[in-house]
Amino acid sequence: MAKRSLLKRVRPKKMARDGLVAGVVWYTPDAWASLRATAVDPERFEATFDDWLAMADAALRELSNAGVAPRKVLVDAKEFGAWCLRHHEKNEAAARSKYVSQWLRADDDAKRNA
Repeated sequence: MAKRSLLKRVRPKKMARDGLVAGVVWYTPDAWASLRATAVDPERFEATFDDWLAMADAALRELSNAGVAPRKVLVDAKEFGAWCLRHHEKNEAAARSKYVSQWLRADDDAKRNA
């Protein structure tokens, strides 16, 4: 199945409300390699880290141009693995997205309560 671009996945939400913030999974080269190697859906990853970085940079520009505020969420492979165990999740696209969403909510809550 072909991957839809990040902008196409976000656009319907943008039309529904202004001021949308989109969490974007961000990796170091080591974390990317580790997560790709343990993913149940490795085909969802680009072939190389450099390919992923080019795609991610383009997605950030597309989101910004569409009026969406992208927020990079650096994903540590060990922390994500522990999160998956605690939440009975597999290392797959849906779980990575859920992890980023929960991280953003927790970060926003911490900022509001500071």
